[in-house]
Amino acid sequence: MRTIAVIAAGVLKELVRRKDLYLIGALLIIVITYSAYASFGGQTGFQRYFKEIGITLTYIFSVVIAVTFASRQIPQEVESKTIYPILAHPVTRMEFILGKFFGVWGISCLSFTVFYGIFIGSIIIHGDRATPGLLLLEGYILHAFLLSFFVALTILLSLFLSTAANTVIAIIIYFGTNWFGITLPGYILLPHPELFDIKEKIIHTRDIVPAWVLLFLICYAIMYTALFLGTTCLVFRRRDL
Repeated sequence: MRTIAVIAAGVLKELVRRKDLYLIGALLIIVITYSAYASFGGQTGFQRYFKEIGITLTYIFSVVIAVTFASRQIPQEVESKTIYPILAHPVTRMEFILGKFFGVWGISCLSFTVFYGIFIGSIIIHGDRATPGLLLLEGYILHAFLLSFFVALTILLSLFLSTAANTVIAIIIYFGTNWFGITLPGYILLPHPELFDIKEKIIHTRDIVPAWVLLFLICYAIMYTALFLGTTCLVFRRRDL
């Protein structure tokens, strides 16, 4: 466990050195601030319009951060040859993969927390008291587990694809499942990440998600995350570096 934590901490330090989070956070603030001065269909229409822009960008930006960081972890270590001294220590390949996963997921959740905080702060400032706090919490929890799904999937794909191709495909999967869902041919047999997107409920302040549904979706995300990570460990263990 200590080895995994050390590797994860190394990934987190990478966030401090890079400017991705700061740039995207600043962009999110600018867009939300601009939207605050827009006028759209009266006060009720404006609140919905404002929330739709804010939460959509929050979700998208956090997924972009997740897949961008996840897609370059293993290829970057292999190309720079820093993976060899890491694995020369008493570090197993499974510990290396899990450390990278928890590090990237931690970065993803941290960035999402910042973005989500900006979103919630903005709707409070603009007088929205209709959205249930519990619904906002459920939206946060579900998206955090969705990020674990995409981080694990992207790390798996990084064993077969270039960093750029991996990032593009992961983002296409995110948008494709949200736009088309089960209307895609044969998609009933594939994972359903779109189930974690409850922004429509948040925008229109509908009822909260039942506890049993929330628990089911969390287990669903954990199952697929474990499946992707297990497959990654299996493939990586047999691969010559």
